[in-house]
Amino acid sequence: MSPEHKALLTTAFDALGPERVRRGLTATGHSWSDCFLALAIAGASDALARELQKHWRKHYFVGALIGVRVQVVNEVVRAWDHDEEDFRALASEWLELNRVARPAAPATGVATPVAAAM
Repeated sequence: MSPEHKALLTTAFDALGPERVRRGLTATGHSWSDCFLALAIAGASDALARELQKHWRKHYFVGALIGVRVQVVNEVVRAWDHDEEDFRALASEWLELNRVARPAAPATGVATPVAAAM
């Protein structure tokens, strides 16, 4: 994994925070209903997928939801789908360095960001 890819993933981990990264690592699937981002953001299978049905630019919506550029979301999706072992290793390493929990969005439900709702 290149330094550029690691930097994008670290940006996503920073935006999500330790609690949501830990929750995301419990994911086993690769669809919007059960992937890393789905569990990290919504905390439950299918919750994010239901919300994403309303949005045709899914990666942009997810980026707005967690406060990152679409390129960061694209890299998370790419790495999770095609390089999951390295993704998990990097996330675990990041968690070791960032043990302190930060406030995060609630685990239940998916809030719609104002910019995406317009």
